[in-house]
Amino acid sequence: MALLIVAWVAIVFSKGGTDGDFPEARYRLTLPKTLLGGEYEMEQDFSDSPQDSFEQHAESALGGRDIRAAVAIYTPADRGGQLNVSGMYGRFKDADDARDTMLKDAADPDGISVARAPEDFRPSGSDVTVTCQVVAKADLNMRVIMPLCAWNDGNTGALIGEIDPAVSSGDAKDVDLAGLAERTLRIRAELRQPIS
Repeated sequence: MALLIVAWVAIVFSKGGTDGDFPEARYRLTLPKTLLGGEYEMEQDFSDSPQDSFEQHAESALGGRDIRAAVAIYTPADRGGQLNVSGMYGRFKDADDARDTMLKDAADPDGISVARAPEDFRPSGSDVTVTCQVVAKADLNMRVIMPLCAWNDGNTGALIGEIDPAVSSGDAKDVDLAGLAERTLRIRAELRQPIS
């Protein structure tokens, strides 16, 4: 399931634009060893993996410039499951389109389908829209669901996917997407740092 989070990078769309169409780079993403007050601990950091393909595809697919990847898997400290962070930072011409494309392409690989359509959330005090959906994968006569939330603010963007055993075998309509959007904003606050 972790691979589906980054599967969208293989889909390439041609999007151009002059340099003046892109925002100034003011923020980047970091990958701390823990997230959400120690609730999650990093299991694997893909920062040292070859990222050229990821970054080139992200630039083309998401209409970005100067893209750098921030991709990691986190595991809960006290229960089963997994939190996947597929992030990137740079300069994105159209933040809303980039966010929507991330979610659309996450449901594109064979065997993955949208179990609950994307919904936009902008919790009180937020400066960015978070869009969440639920995807499903059928495997060995089992259907597993996973919620995905994404943001893009023009400088940073990420697709956050959480595999929770308490949720994965349930009904997509019962997933608390509003709560996950707020949780995604908390994760964003921990990952996003000003460029010094």
